Amino acid sequence: MELILALVLGVLAALGAGALSGIRIGGAELGNELAAYMGMLYGLIAGGAAVVIGVALVALV
Repeated sequence: MELILALVLGVLAALGAGALSGIRIGGAELGNELAAYMGMLYGLIAGGAAVVIGVALVALV
């Protein structure tokens, strides 16, 4: 149960961090909403993969 919770919280954190980074980096040029959507996408791709690999390694240990 804890591994599932860690997976969900990790993915949510990756989405939030990606959205905030997108707004900070490209908010003025693209608009905050589009920058947040794009940041969430890239945050999920990078952070989501790292979370899944990390949870898998913890499950094996």
